[in-house]
Amino acid sequence: MANASYIIVKDGDKTRKATYREFYGPLDKGAAKPSFCYPTRKQDMKDEIDKMERALSTGYIQKEREMESKRKLKEKKARLDQINEQETAARKLFAGNKDKWMERRDALAEEIRETMPSRDAVRKKIVNPFSVLKKEKGGLEEKKREYIVLSRLAGEESNVSYLQKDKD
Repeated sequence: MANASYIIVKDGDKTRKATYREFYGPLDKGAAKPSFCYPTRKQDMKDEIDKMERALSTGYIQKEREMESKRKLKEKKARLDQINEQETAARKLFAGNKDKWMERRDALAEEIRETMPSRDAVRKKIVNPFSVLKKEKGGLEEKKREYIVLSRLAGEESNVSYLQKDKD
């Protein structure tokens, strides 16, 4: 990948190259962003688990469906635990080299800012949609994704529209 950049990471005594793709886990099978980048989905899952537990404990679920509900509850809890473990591992990797990851995030912000059309140009409709799409497919989309992942881990604002310039 031509646009990929590596961060030198120290793992104990060893040093190695790392990309933001290491924040992805086995749960993210081809997803655009890691699962911890979707906090509302995670909260919805927690709420659903709580709701299922209350329904099982109060006896609202019919006896014929109780075993199935327990199985589904167990699966959802396991999935939530895996998401939390993945997030913990990603935060640990990020915290170990926070300065380098933040430098990379700042560099990405500048690159994204330079390649995006200004708000003024969009408002005046002088932006060529074909050229915007070409930039997106030419690597800008991947940079935006990396920026979002690093911003989420840093606890910073991850909306790339805030990077857009007001005027040229």
